[in-house]
Amino acid sequence: MRCLVWGFLGCILLTIMGLTPLHIPTYQGTSFQESPRVLIFFDTECPICQKTTRRVQDLADQYTGQVQFEAIYPTETTTLADVKAFERTFKLTIPRQLDPTHKLVRQYKATTTPEVLLISAQDKILYRGSVDDQFYRLGRYRPAPTAFYLKDAIEATLVGKSIAIKQTTPTGCLINRD
Repeated sequence: MRCLVWGFLGCILLTIMGLTPLHIPTYQGTSFQESPRVLIFFDTECPICQKTTRRVQDLADQYTGQVQFEAIYPTETTTLADVKAFERTFKLTIPRQLDPTHKLVRQYKATTTPEVLLISAQDKILYRGSVDDQFYRLGRYRPAPTAFYLKDAIEATLVGKSIAIKQTTPTGCLINRD
């Protein structure tokens, strides 16, 4: 019991210090452990991240209760204030986590922002890459996406089908790894 109390107080202290996410996900429907989840690595200063947030938020809204979404901010110098301003500006409301030590970057071998991973409840990567095909090379983009990689992967996963495209090469800002 004492560990539980100290753990709770420690979480509060870390939250006050800005070291843990302030958005605590609450999922309806399928339990947290049984749901597939999407991790998206974002950089608040990356123009492609900025232009992708609306589509990510739309997907998160569409799959509420079925798929968990979480934004990961791996830039070492990004502060909680930077992230909150980014979320306000781009109307992003999915849960978030700062990853300045690159624990999640290393765990999931992320290289680029934005980069998405669709992960099974058993922590298996089902899809990795771009949200869609709007940005297909640095400086090259379509007016609107024509292929919806993440959405297609989510749809296949939810109905128990095989994912047609399991990986794409994300286009964006490289994550500076140590």
